[in-house]
Amino acid sequence: MSRAKSLAPRFCAAALAALLAGAAQADSLAQIRYRLHQDPRAEVEPQLRALAERGERGAQLLLAERLSGSADTQRVQEAIGLYQSAFDQGRGELGALSRLAALVAGNTLYRAHNQAFFQDAVRRYPQTRDFRTLSNTLEVFLVYPEDFPAERAQQLIELYERACVEDCRALTYRAALAEQQGRKSMAESYWRRAMLDDARAVERYYYSLGDRQDELFPAYAKELMARMDELPMPVTQAIGSLLSSIAREHDPDVLAWLDHASGRGSVAAMQSKASYMMSSASHYQPAEVFALIDRIEAVQSQQGRALRASAYMVRAWPTLDPFKAHELILGLLAEGYQNAYLNLGELHSMGGLDEVDQFKAIEAYQQLTEQGFASAFYRIANLYAHAKGICNDRVKAYAYARIAVDYGELGARKFLRELEGEISQQELADAQRARSDILKNVKVQL
Repeated sequence: MSRAKSLAPRFCAAALAALLAGAAQADSLAQIRYRLHQDPRAEVEPQLRALAERGERGAQLLLAERLSGSADTQRVQEAIGLYQSAFDQGRGELGALSRLAALVAGNTLYRAHNQAFFQDAVRRYPQTRDFRTLSNTLEVFLVYPEDFPAERAQQLIELYERACVEDCRALTYRAALAEQQGRKSMAESYWRRAMLDDARAVERYYYSLGDRQDELFPAYAKELMARMDELPMPVTQAIGSLLSSIAREHDPDVLAWLDHASGRGSVAAMQSKASYMMSSASHYQPAEVFALIDRIEAVQSQQGRALRASAYMVRAWPTLDPFKAHELILGLLAEGYQNAYLNLGELHSMGGLDEVDQFKAIEAYQQLTEQGFASAFYRIANLYAHAKGICNDRVKAYAYARIAVDYGELGARKFLRELEGEISQQELADAQRARSDILKNVKVQL
């Protein structure tokens, strides 16, 4: 009896320690959320990883959200796995399903690879139990409409319309349904209305326009300019960024949209604006671009320095200084900023340090194609199609451009269509085989 009494305080202490440890773990996630509320750029990844490894679904979801916006394909792949773990076959965070759907939506390869997961996932919970299950199911429908019978989709949308009170996205879902049913004019009407408050509808509307998309989308954007102040900032940013990626000549409308979004705090719009001004360098002064880069660098240091390196390589400006660009690039690479290989490829392609060397440029870009970077595939495609110093190779150009499109590179779509008008059927078959061979070298497998 005396021994039992002597052990009792130890058991109590152990139990108390366990309870405190559990509370500390819960509090640590709350503290992380609070830190991010105070500063969205706060460095919390190590703490999130520790919690995620212990199976904390909330931490898995939050870590996935931070990784999913990366240009690094390895981090995106990790985000996909974390979203799936957080969902936990319907027992965990249901919101992980809609976030994962949004992540894979613009990437043909990701979309195809994860389709079986989503087909199983939507059967793991009652889809119409409440508004949360309903809206998450419709987010999956938006990405995989072919997996939902039209009658079922119609039923889900009607229930959603009756239940939704604010931030409703019914027009977006109705546009996807009309598209699924082959009602092109109805789908276009829905997309045009949906993009007035849903940024996702901007790109979807553009894709729906087919071969005339680069003509029709800017025309509709011009119609909307008088209503800019009424539109949510993510919509104005999406319109401006899309226009900047498809414009082939100087277009003041592009800057109007990007300036509007930048003035409302969009760093992405600032980055698109700086890149667009450099691509139309003869129309702008370097001082304006460097001032914009200063603003970007104050918020996102590495992205800002990468843009600065690009600015130092603009031939039309008196600020041309390839050696300053090279110094910035080497510093970024030393920090592990993989996107700087795009700058390095650009530097070799222009002959900034010595003679033009397209093969060194391709080698630099291949550091990123191995990781699945869409823009690196597109740049190699351009080199094989147009570059001086290497033999033009339409087969390789098409193969790399096809992969760029599959990985979601918007600007590569028109380029690919142009190549399709020049390439023979035999070359097209060769390009498909070349595409398969290139994908074998991608280290990050889907």
